[in-house]
Amino acid sequence: MNTKPIKELIKKLNLLYKQTPTNSDLLINNIINTISENSKIYIFGIGRSGFVGKAFAMRLMHLGFKSYFIGEATCPAVSNNDLLIVVSGSGETYSIVNLLNKINKINKINNKLELKGKNKIKIISITHKDNCTLKELSDFIVNLDINGGNSNKTENKCFPMGTLFEEIAFIYLDTIIYNLMEKLNIPEEDMKKRHCNFL
Repeated sequence: MNTKPIKELIKKLNLLYKQTPTNSDLLINNIINTISENSKIYIFGIGRSGFVGKAFAMRLMHLGFKSYFIGEATCPAVSNNDLLIVVSGSGETYSIVNLLNKINKINKINNKLELKGKNKIKIISITHKDNCTLKELSDFIVNLDINGGNSNKTENKCFPMGTLFEEIAFIYLDTIIYNLMEKLNIPEEDMKKRHCNFL
């Protein structure tokens, strides 16, 4: 078996290890703030990025957060002060752009009602494109720089299509979970108690 993809992935992870993506602490703090604000966390992504998002939403639930993946039948209505985190490698995914436009319209209506943004629905996008539509529509982005500063670089043959971003995003978001465990002093045993025990 050719293990070149594993070697290439380790190289990219080493880059991530040496240079923490900008706004990582801001992402962590926004998630933690949902506790004191008694608000919900919504996650969304399409295709394989959606699978990454679902795994992240599950772990947030295990930590005790009110986390939901958009599109699931049990996903409740969004409210002011809620947090939306989207995952899109290109930063241009059509359905995600439409979703963010809708949320921004809701925020504009709230501003007209003189809520002055303090109760706005916050939007965070996780992508690997520094200049993209999602950046314009989000409060901030977390740029997973998988191409060493060249966001237009074609991914290498080991990782067809969006594979590299999806692999890195999965591990990065698990790292966010670890940091939340540390900051909130939540042991794994507490997480296990929230894990589905029907099956």
